[in-house]
Amino acid sequence: MAAVLGFFLAMAGMSAMAAEQQVIMIGAAAEGGIMTHSGGGSPTKESNHLGLDVAKLSAAAETKQIVAVVGSGMDSSFVNVAYFKKNEDGSWTEVFCVPGYCGHNGMSTDKREGDRCTPTGTYGFVTAFGILPDPGSVMPYKQLEEGDFWVDDSNSRYYNRMVNVGRTARDWNSAEELMRITPSYNYVLALDYNTDEPVPQKGSAIFLHGIHPEKTWTEGCIAIPEEQMKQLLQELGKDARIVIMPKLPAAETE
Repeated sequence: MAAVLGFFLAMAGMSAMAAEQQVIMIGAAAEGGIMTHSGGGSPTKESNHLGLDVAKLSAAAETKQIVAVVGSGMDSSFVNVAYFKKNEDGSWTEVFCVPGYCGHNGMSTDKREGDRCTPTGTYGFVTAFGILPDPGSVMPYKQLEEGDFWVDDSNSRYYNRMVNVGRTARDWNSAEELMRITPSYNYVLALDYNTDEPVPQKGSAIFLHGIHPEKTWTEGCIAIPEEQMKQLLQELGKDARIVIMPKLPAAETE
């Protein structure tokens, strides 16, 4: 029931954000509360709004911080995004759960450049940056400047990397001018998707960033309210993981 309720609340929240630029918090997160857990080392499904047994995720053995993204099916751009922290006793606490968006064409297990899909799977974060000043980011943070681009041309030696045109010889035909993508890129965490020896056409610029008030989708990133993006920058360490999955219950085996 918790998962179903979370889904319908997410739908209502997304409509409100698109229409009025409001941030809709879900359940205890809206009240500043902390989810309670039953006895034992891990929470029950009912103890978080995704209905997710966090301890079953493979990432649970690698980190104490997980951002879980659960979609509404492979072809939908609507998601719920929850931030979990691991307690000393091995249980997991839901810090917040908010509605958000993924790719215009949903998610994909075989991400390709330009398909407007978000890749499923478990990833880390490689860098933090944004148009706004450093909010106190745990990870090294770069405040964007004029000339900063993220290259999405597979033929470039800088494919899936940030460059500055004032300091880098241009060899690409396509790239995102980061300073112009406002307010979405006010705060950004870049995923380590296809960043280590990037494979041409496998996809680039997969970020966790803020919601655009006029869009209910992204080009392949994950978008959440700016307030929660700021909080994640202030809390997530280098070992944090993001798990992107199309739906439950299959999500529990990611």
